[in-house]
Amino acid sequence: MIEILFFGRLGDASETLRVELPVGVKDTNGLTKWLSDQNSALASELSKAGNRIALNKTIISENTSLKNGDEIAYMSPLSGG
Repeated sequence: MIEILFFGRLGDASETLRVELPVGVKDTNGLTKWLSDQNSALASELSKAGNRIALNKTIISENTSLKNGDEIAYMSPLSGG
């Protein structure tokens, strides 16, 4: 099971998800593509520049491997405060 959180405008497009790691998804790029395929409103937001990804509460800047038990947070610009 992985937990996927969305913040800022991404949170407006999707709610927190707790799902089994989808078959064939091995990394953050694959997860982003899978999420986009599931939800067209989220796909539109994920394609915008400036989004960031945190894996287990650490911001990452490149494609990273995933495993069950991970927490992934997608954050649009200006999230937080």
